Amino acid sequence: MEFNQYNTTVQQWIHTVLENRETNADVVLECCRDIIAYGRKTDDPKLMGFGFFYGGEIYYELNDGAHFFHMMTEALTYLDRAEEWELVVRCYNFLGIASMSRGNPSLALDYYMNGLKDSDTYDLPMQKIMILINMGLLYLECGHYVDSENSFLEAYQILQTKQKDEKYNFYMYAFYGNMAECLILQDRLQEAKPYLEYLHKDGWEQVALTDRLFIDIVDVIYYHKMGDVQKRNESIQMIHQNLPDNLTVLDFFSDYYRCCLVLLETDQDESFWRIIEVIEPQVVNFKIINLQLKVLSLKMKFYRKHNQNAEYLQAAGLYYELSERNEAVTRNMLSSMITLRKNLENMRKARMKAERKNLVLQERSEQDPLTRMANRFRLNDYAEEVFAYSQENDIPVAMEILDIDYFKEYNDNYGHQEGDRCLVSIANTIRNLVEEAEGFCARYGGDEFVIIYANVTREQAVSFAEELRRRVLALEIEHRFSKALPVVTISQGICWGIPRKGNRSWDFLHAADNMLYRVKKFSRNNYCVGGLDETEDVTMGTAL
Repeated sequence: MEFNQYNTTVQQWIHTVLENRETNADVVLECCRDIIAYGRKTDDPKLMGFGFFYGGEIYYELNDGAHFFHMMTEALTYLDRAEEWELVVRCYNFLGIASMSRGNPSLALDYYMNGLKDSDTYDLPMQKIMILINMGLLYLECGHYVDSENSFLEAYQILQTKQKDEKYNFYMYAFYGNMAECLILQDRLQEAKPYLEYLHKDGWEQVALTDRLFIDIVDVIYYHKMGDVQKRNESIQMIHQNLPDNLTVLDFFSDYYRCCLVLLETDQDESFWRIIEVIEPQVVNFKIINLQLKVLSLKMKFYRKHNQNAEYLQAAGLYYELSERNEAVTRNMLSSMITLRKNLENMRKARMKAERKNLVLQERSEQDPLTRMANRFRLNDYAEEVFAYSQENDIPVAMEILDIDYFKEYNDNYGHQEGDRCLVSIANTIRNLVEEAEGFCARYGGDEFVIIYANVTREQAVSFAEELRRRVLALEIEHRFSKALPVVTISQGICWGIPRKGNRSWDFLHAADNMLYRVKKFSRNNYCVGGLDETEDVTMGTAL
């Protein structure tokens, strides 16, 4: 996002947010509030989207669910309106993670699919990798292992084209760790082994603590399935010793949940409760009832295993109460999603309408209204493009200018309406031939037209001129006032050659105009082909 157009105060707020978003939550939130307030005052969706997004990101890290959902859904609306697509995709990713955590995989998948669509449309490969990995985790959670693998592998294929990106190593660890876990859960332990070996390669010390803990969890599940109690317990102890009191709970909940399921099958009760003590208050703080239910289910499994009936019954009662509340939460979540989707759809429709209007305006500015051909403005742009390409690649260009013989007499005697019909008929004939020859044509003004053929031989340029003359004659448009024939005819002047350094399209057009003047002196209903040097050989058609 570019913010150079804003005043110094706004730019300072933005700089403070970007510099402190990982270190100072209070400062960032204060700046986000200032940015949002200023954005509201100036009706600036870009600023409001920025403020809501980074505020939501902070609340995500703080495990503050209520503020997170509000900020992220508001951000998505404004960012879509501002067409800030990278942050739009990141919004979809955050909301997908949160929806999955709330126990609604279908809604999460909908968010992810929208994120994928925008990342493809607006060429955002790193954001696509992020979405694909989280989609793989969604499939993994639902037991769709083949879909999970395919999603991870698609992310990996894109990642191999981005090895210089600063997030390359982060996503590589995510890919290998998640692929290993996916294979382990399918009991494909030998296939998982090389992925685990990658995770423990040189540079382990530089891996972030949260990522090392994730890898330790994968090791616990792997060694437990392998029956290697010693290595499993070593990995459990690493988790126990290094587990911080604060985690971004939505990023790692599923991993710690699976780890606790393994711990319930061991005698590592202390480590089990260490994980519960860390994640439970954060889950409660985030106010996601589905995750609270999962934590309660773990505790109930523990109580049942150890015959702690009183504790089990107490947890079961709370589980029932939360289940009742969860139904209402799910309804509210779906209602909010429907409202959000309607707002986004309305904005997209408005954007499409504006784009169609702009396209019409652009076509009007570059199109002759009578013949629907390109006009002189479009001709100038195209001529510059084709001449630059021809000079760079040393290929020839033929530029033709033609007009209708004795058109003034036609207009004066048949009337302007018939004159317009004649122009349209000639224009359509030119257009049909030029499309077949893969050229370009434009109305130059009045009864004059310009044709450009790129990469054609001189012989082909002559052939096209003769064919166009023949097709116009075949129209048999009556012209009793012509001094050439009693039907409408055209005269054509063509300049053919390879543009050299210093040549301009105007030079070719001027030479073609001279050829037109030359052929008219010789005979109408004819053509003349020459080069920039008008003393060179000139090909003159044979008038009928």
